[in-house]
Amino acid sequence: MALLAMVGPLYIDIMPSIVAALRSEYGLSAAQAGFVAASNGYGSTLGALLALFIVPRLPWRPLAVALLVALVAADVATTLSRSMETLVVVRASHGVIGGMLVGLCYALIARTGDPRQGFGILFVFHFGFGGLGVFASTLLAPFMTRGVVFLVLAAFGVLALLVIPWLPAFEPPQRETSREDSLPVLPARRLMRIGGLFLFQAANLGLGAFLIGIGADLGHAASFSGAAVGLGLWAGVVGALAMLILSRNLGWRPMVPIVLAAGLSKALVGFGDDPAVFAGAIAAVFLTMAMALPYAFALCAEGDSSGRSAVLAGFASKLGLSTGPAVGGLVYAFGAETLIATAIATVVAAAVLFALSLRPHSARQFA
Repeated sequence: MALLAMVGPLYIDIMPSIVAALRSEYGLSAAQAGFVAASNGYGSTLGALLALFIVPRLPWRPLAVALLVALVAADVATTLSRSMETLVVVRASHGVIGGMLVGLCYALIARTGDPRQGFGILFVFHFGFGGLGVFASTLLAPFMTRGVVFLVLAAFGVLALLVIPWLPAFEPPQRETSREDSLPVLPARRLMRIGGLFLFQAANLGLGAFLIGIGADLGHAASFSGAAVGLGLWAGVVGALAMLILSRNLGWRPMVPIVLAAGLSKALVGFGDDPAVFAGAIAAVFLTMAMALPYAFALCAEGDSSGRSAVLAGFASKLGLSTGPAVGGLVYAFGAETLIATAIATVVAAAVLFALSLRPHSARQFA
């Protein structure tokens, strides 16, 4: 299930390679590349919203197959695109399809006994395969003239199609009231959690999408920066595994400190003139991010076995991930230091929202 769930948003994990390819292979400026990346994200946001209405009404397995086939087709079509306008349309369509797939998978994960564990395993796959995707696109780029990174995405979509027959049934929960198809009530606490997730994801990708560019500003070759991002994503595997252990032993208590650490670690990127320091800084960013994300998604999904709150969390995440590169491209024009400082401040604001949402609810925890 985690393998299927990571295919839709895999473009997020390899966003530095995508933005670098859009600039070098497609000839786009930093602002234009950020806009194309944002179109993918905003399309994904729309897809996550549509999932609220579509997922409960269709059998999940045929829906997943149809979405994956369309996702692969959109990635292949991207390699054939020649203008920025076409790229925006194709990547926005890709986003809509991927957002629906993510919403479907999040709803299924929310039906498990402890969503923290489910999302933890999901992000092990995210960062593991994301690192593999960055390496594959970096190594294959010299042998291709355009769009190899999108063919890497298509290959993962085909892999996900092969595992669908092996997944369990995931029977839907029984209908309890005639209002089962209505949107859930969002109290202030849940709104704070969704807002915190939005800010956290916007900061993550707002900086992450330009890591390879920042590496170039610091004097590093694109091949080295791409390899550093790939290794950093694999550090996220360790972070997600550590989160699984912490959540079992300490419940929600480590969450806010981990989110703050994920923000402060971004400051290390600015001191990355030395190659080893730059690689270590990126590893620290992804390590702490991977520890915080499963907590954030599980917190938003808490107490709703229908999966609707998890789908709403996916919507907030997509909105943040689509906003991040667009705003990041504009802030980056003022220098890498300004972009890093903005990302840190945004994560601190997210940590405050998470802390406020946990405070009146600290007595109730998952087993």
